[in-house]
Amino acid sequence: MVQCKTLKTLELMDAKKFDDAELEEDVEFLSEQLHLSVQDLSSFDEYCSEVRSGRLQWSPVHKSDKFWRENAPRFNEKNFELIKILIRLLETSQDPLILCVAAHDVGEYVRHYPRGKTVIEQYQGKQAVMRLLTAEDPNVRYHALLAVQKLMVHNWEYLGKQLDAETPETVAVK
Repeated sequence: MVQCKTLKTLELMDAKKFDDAELEEDVEFLSEQLHLSVQDLSSFDEYCSEVRSGRLQWSPVHKSDKFWRENAPRFNEKNFELIKILIRLLETSQDPLILCVAAHDVGEYVRHYPRGKTVIEQYQGKQAVMRLLTAEDPNVRYHALLAVQKLMVHNWEYLGKQLDAETPETVAVK
């Protein structure tokens, strides 16, 4: 119910005045219960339910470095369930938005989990992302390209140190 934006609908219904007192009580009760549920759900739980539903959207967790740093290892839980679902979405979905978000998430997993590249390759995720490089939608191609770049980098920590080391030289040359 939280994922389907029921809370917003209930808030709109609550703002309207109905002649039916029982309906108003039901709306108020559902609204209170959903508010409690939202507080109990962690961002990872919310992410899991979104992925399992197959209806990916650009919710804040997809773009949050903090989310990925804290939760990337949890993608290995339940025999890599979330990874397998993301790869299946990459292989089967026709929706450009879902493909963009799934490709992005695969790239972020690889970037934040040390053995992520191996896991993605093990489940044929690399091939699924590479196939998207020829997609019709330019946004799908863009996010697939970013994910492929993340799959190709061998050591993110080393790359960061290299970029930091090169920055002063570049400034000095100018």
